[in-house]
Amino acid sequence: MCYTPSNPPVESIPALIKSKRKERGLTQRALGEMCGYTGASAERVVQLWEYGKQSVPLERMRTVAAALGIPVDLLVP
Repeated sequence: MCYTPSNPPVESIPALIKSKRKERGLTQRALGEMCGYTGASAERVVQLWEYGKQSVPLERMRTVAAALGIPVDLLVP
């Protein structure tokens, strides 16, 4: 029997965010705005998440997960 952890490895979270965003047809700015960011910072924050330079803030995880259509536990390292 093979054990598969419910949370992906930390390095795959940025790839998950990017792939789910693209699946939903969202730009980085659109996702950022759905998560409560505005203007250029909306795009920049999503870039940071997708490049693994910044983690999704705890207080925004539910919003990000809902926007991407994924369970919140997939965003927890």
